[in-house]
Amino acid sequence: MAAALILTALLAGDQDGQANGPVSTSMSKAEVKSMFRHQVPFQDYPTWTKSLSQINEAGKVNHGVWEYYKGPPFLQRVTMFSGNDVDITYSGNLVRRIIGLPLNFGKWEGNYFINNFEGQQMRFLQSNKHSVIVVPPLSEGNEPLLTDRAKERLHHYMAKGHNTLVVCGGPAALHWINVNFFPLTGRRLLDPAWTRGPYEKQEITVGTPFQTLPVTLPNDNNHVHGARLASLPMEAKSYFETKDVSVVFSLNFGEGQLLFIGYDYSYLSKPWVKTLIAGMEFAS
Repeated sequence: MAAALILTALLAGDQDGQANGPVSTSMSKAEVKSMFRHQVPFQDYPTWTKSLSQINEAGKVNHGVWEYYKGPPFLQRVTMFSGNDVDITYSGNLVRRIIGLPLNFGKWEGNYFINNFEGQQMRFLQSNKHSVIVVPPLSEGNEPLLTDRAKERLHHYMAKGHNTLVVCGGPAALHWINVNFFPLTGRRLLDPAWTRGPYEKQEITVGTPFQTLPVTLPNDNNHVHGARLASLPMEAKSYFETKDVSVVFSLNFGEGQLLFIGYDYSYLSKPWVKTLIAGMEFAS
């Protein structure tokens, strides 16, 4: 009977969903408001029905008194993805050396590395600020499909705290971006493409960490791939391109961004090493 009275009073509230008076003889308007204080209007809907802005609005992460600059856990400014889909013996190891991350007695472990985006480590890492997560080249045909929880945490990581997700590689990296990020935002899928370089620096690099890079980047024996300019979202920024293909571009996600670098780091290339180092400075 009491539950029926509460429901009737709530339905009789004003257009903002607020009750006009006490909802029962035992529960006041303030008590009802307090009971629902952490809820949002779309909280009961599944993840696939929510837009990125709604996820950001609902994704207030509560860690109590913990902040990104306190510990434990301690967070690094640069963290590298080291999951099973990364070649840690060559291209992945080369990226690790370029960005200067040490191994722990020869093992890929510790807070410099993260092997999945849905565990306890990512729960804290998503609240980091002015930091970078680097995803090295992935094995083609073996790109990890993220869970809804992992996608939400990566979205929150980029959208809050001015963080940057750097994704390196070719078609496999673009496919990973397409399947894990675009369906949630409704963006058009990136169209992988290859064209012979060199790739010309664009005026939009002025005032960015890419400003000091060479005026062109080499193709390096066909180890560079990109996305067709026509498939990039309107808010995307193309930093290096030729003809109709961009090989270095960024996509905005709230306060942060996803930065694509289309070199597979099969071997050391000085211009592309400088590109990766400069790309990590976007989160500064």
